[in-house]
Amino acid sequence: MNIAIIGTYPPRQCGIATFTQDLFKSLHQDPTLAPAIIAISDGSEDFFPSEVYTSIEKNKRASYMQAARHINETFDAVIVQHEYGIFGGEAGDYILDFVRALAIPVVTNFHTVLQQPSAAELRVLQQLSAYSKNVTVMTDTAVNMLQDIYHIAPRKIELIPHGVPHFSYRQSEAKQELGLSGKRVMLSFGFLGPSKGFETAIEAVASVPNEDFIYIILGSTHPNILREAGESYREYLQTKAQDLGIGDKVCFVNEFASEELLTQYLSACDIYVTPYPNENQISSGTLSFAIGAGAAVVSTPYWYAKDLLKDDRGLLFDFKDSVALSLIIRALLDEPQLLAKYRQNAVRYGASMSWSNIGKLQSKLLRRLITKEATVPVTLPLNGVHHHINNLLHTSSQKLSS
Repeated sequence: MNIAIIGTYPPRQCGIATFTQDLFKSLHQDPTLAPAIIAISDGSEDFFPSEVYTSIEKNKRASYMQAARHINETFDAVIVQHEYGIFGGEAGDYILDFVRALAIPVVTNFHTVLQQPSAAELRVLQQLSAYSKNVTVMTDTAVNMLQDIYHIAPRKIELIPHGVPHFSYRQSEAKQELGLSGKRVMLSFGFLGPSKGFETAIEAVASVPNEDFIYIILGSTHPNILREAGESYREYLQTKAQDLGIGDKVCFVNEFASEELLTQYLSACDIYVTPYPNENQISSGTLSFAIGAGAAVVSTPYWYAKDLLKDDRGLLFDFKDSVALSLIIRALLDEPQLLAKYRQNAVRYGASMSWSNIGKLQSKLLRRLITKEATVPVTLPLNGVHHHINNLLHTSSQKLSS
């Protein structure tokens, strides 16, 4: 079965591109599936790897229609990775032209479900759901929001968690390779930008007295922010750390977190923190990866974190509350058994979210849809049935009279 996966794709540096690549690899493990990529391009990519069947120019409506025609001739099903900003048009509505033109089953994976969508955002998500055989989301909260806010039928919605990579490093080995031996490490990673709340974490670190403790912020500045404001946010954070007297405890690694680099840093860390300042985030690859790596995860209570960290899989502190975060960090550092408890809980749950398991869930859904599509009988409306029978009778009568 030929499967087209629509989304951004490396060398594009964004979370959806990484997710799309990981999904491709996981589906490629199924010998009954032949996945390929339809890459959404903003023109920044110099090349695409061989698994990219074709690309769609983000802001050219005709490019979507041209791709749909080719896909109808070659593929059996399509998986759309949906994030409003990666598609052209108002609230990314060019993707609607694309799915409307498809004659094969569509599954749409929603990476963002907004609690208060604009009229255009509401329309796009509802229409995309209408054109999809199934939609998938990553948390129970997202399932409920699709039903309550967007009025999507429960039968259409599938819950498939965010996948996490395989972590092959031992912590001692990872720390040694990164020059962190003898250090207790707290990590955050992802694109730098004011919406990430890193200043709260830095303020918390100022109240952590442990000499062997270090906080690492791994990631390059978001490309959009870099174009508009340069490195001003990174410089603000660095100045803040210096002013608080903890310049030696806060380390910035200004590098895009490739999967290999990321698994190394996550394997080395003891504590992982996401200090996001707003609750309306329905998925987070960074938090999923940290659970998969077996870190003791600490987070503000945004939607995805509350779902993922329940049942003692992690710890929550209130938005912008650096005092509460510092108390949690100190407790984890001072009580080895507490730290071990949260790390073990994360490892156990993370195993269920491995990309190999997530790929099996996606494969099962795709096979079910394609099989169902192939076995559904051709039906006609009632007046069409009468018309069809009359045509048969008329043809038979002409043959008898000739």
